[in-house]
Amino acid sequence: MESLAGLPPEKEKEIIEKLARRIVGSGLGTMAVMILQSIGPLSFAGTQVGLVVGSPMLMTLDLLGVKVYEYAGLFAESTRSRENVERLIHRIEELMKAEEEAQKKARDAERNERRGWLGRLRDFLT
Repeated sequence: MESLAGLPPEKEKEIIEKLARRIVGSGLGTMAVMILQSIGPLSFAGTQVGLVVGSPMLMTLDLLGVKVYEYAGLFAESTRSRENVERLIHRIEELMKAEEEAQKKARDAERNERRGWLGRLRDFLT
């Protein structure tokens, strides 16, 4: 089992990336950003209470193969906790923006396919 304190910066980045992709992939990006921004100032206190109260559950999940300690390690240190919350929020927003742009391009391409040559000519001339 990994120590909660002192995760290397590379590991923190990897975990933040994995967590952000999972959140955005499940369609919970907006809600997650809202919740993370609202609990941001209390992130350290909440994490410490959560680790004490939820420690038995975390250990059980760890034994079942769910690596919750990796995620808990992001927020275990007071100096890193607020920074990591901000990094996670920023990465979620980046992924949501990229996903939105990709969807917009796909919609535009679909519209262009549905239009006939006259519509494409009109777009070209305007």
